[in-house]
Amino acid sequence: MGNTPFADAAGAREGSTTDKAVTGSFARRDPGRVRRAYSLQTLRGSVIQPRRMQARRSADRRYPLLDRFESGMLALSVALVGLSIVDASFTLMLLAAGGSEVNPFMNWMLTFGVLPFAAVKMALTAIPAVLLVATGNLLVFGIIRARSVLAAFVGMYIGLIIYEIGLLAQIS
Repeated sequence: MGNTPFADAAGAREGSTTDKAVTGSFARRDPGRVRRAYSLQTLRGSVIQPRRMQARRSADRRYPLLDRFESGMLALSVALVGLSIVDASFTLMLLAAGGSEVNPFMNWMLTFGVLPFAAVKMALTAIPAVLLVATGNLLVFGIIRARSVLAAFVGMYIGLIIYEIGLLAQIS
């Protein structure tokens, strides 16, 4: 085993066959670098060439940011953003009919115009949707999986859309 490139380099003597095999054809890993740490390189690799549906190591399963995601997660995130677009449209229709925006922040955004209102609304929906998809298996507050939070948001948006349809029906 001493002559294989997989031998323990820490126990090899200077100039030994093991040392040459480890340092010659195989690059020695930097012991100061944490390879499992998440970085922008991890994100870039995940977007360009996704590989894993589940974490390999038990330590990685604690904070499972995966490369590939279930198709149901994609459907939920697209549904969330789509429902947000419908909500923004219905809100603008209700405002044109004399209604008011209940959310104080979004009401303030309306003072800048429709385009900033819509852009901020989409950003405040799309960014959390992406984060919830990326952390789908992560326990939020140690209680519930992020994918369940995403499903709950979709359910709440459906309830909001139904409410807005009722309001629109009253003014028609």
